[in-house]
Amino acid sequence: MKLSKSFANRIIKGDMLNVALSFTPESFDFIYLDPPFFTGKEQVGTKENLRYQDSWDNDIDVYISWLEERIRVLKPLLKKTATFVLHLDRHAVHYAKVMMDSVFGREFFRNEIIWHYTGGGRSKSHFSRKHDNLLCYSLSDKPYFNLDAIRVPYKKTSGYAKSGIRAKSGKLYLPHPDGTPLDDVWSIPIVNPMSAERTGYPTQKPLLLLERLIAAYTPEKGFVGDFCCGSGTTLAAAEKLGRRWFGCDISEEAVASSRKRLGLID
Repeated sequence: MKLSKSFANRIIKGDMLNVALSFTPESFDFIYLDPPFFTGKEQVGTKENLRYQDSWDNDIDVYISWLEERIRVLKPLLKKTATFVLHLDRHAVHYAKVMMDSVFGREFFRNEIIWHYTGGGRSKSHFSRKHDNLLCYSLSDKPYFNLDAIRVPYKKTSGYAKSGIRAKSGKLYLPHPDGTPLDDVWSIPIVNPMSAERTGYPTQKPLLLLERLIAAYTPEKGFVGDFCCGSGTTLAAAEKLGRRWFGCDISEEAVASSRKRLGLID
């Protein structure tokens, strides 16, 4: 049986490879994938049962092959106007970029969004590593993209915000009422351990990060997919923005955590 958009607002347990093969092609407006990062470590959350292994015997080829197999199965689920975002960090993103160019085509690489964050320790042997990399790909030259949906307020000291700029021609360029557009470096704090947003799941991503992605890349009532949903941040952001969503994870603990967060406890 093929799943479709009628399967929206559901979270199920399963390997994304098998779950994706069950979906009708061209179902999703946006797919976000936040897989293990090839850190070689066990990731443990603030709750003992929330953990997962990120060990690949230090073999990057094994990891990239695992990732590529799943992304090639997810790709047909995208609409022609959809965007796919792969979230990684320094451990494997450079290898993954080459793989993603092969899967989607270099010409359909849209952006590398840098998520810059603060917190954690500092190093004396190298510059502190304080960012993740989000690789954004489309299927066409004209994917859905709404930059106005994620503008940020002007700084209070900005004279432009008050009066605009007049060109030499005499034309007055007024500020956008919703603020300035974002570039490809986003400074968003990590989820504070004491925050009400915190679920206890390891490597939980902040809600604001996913809100921005979903607002920019999906139309109203669009369909959002996360096939490695972890703490459920993508699904919570989609719900908050009025989008339909679908999530799955191979971890029973992740599925339970996401279902609790979305209020889907039986």
